Amino acid sequence: MQFKTILKLNERMTIEANIEAKDLQEAVGLATPLLDFTGKCGMCGGSDITLRTRTTKEKGYKYTEYTCNTCGGKQPFGALQTGGFFLKDWQPKFQGGDAQA
Repeated sequence: MQFKTILKLNERMTIEANIEAKDLQEAVGLATPLLDFTGKCGMCGGSDITLRTRTTKEKGYKYTEYTCNTCGGKQPFGALQTGGFFLKDWQPKFQGGDAQA
């Protein structure tokens, strides 16, 4: 089955995702980070949010996250071992120094 979801990320950007899955349960599981997005930053309440993926230089790990353009807060996606993603809690902007936990 094909599952389509439309997410208004901010005033400038709308994302349309077409998800191919064997059934509705799998489709909803794959779309969860889009369906769970509240439209507001969990740190400052701002609505100027960007969706991005970054890759580390050392080992090439990829991280997908919502980023607040107002305060720099981030809401990373977590990856399930069975496939799909989930949203982690919002985190404040990294200030440097010791590695984040």
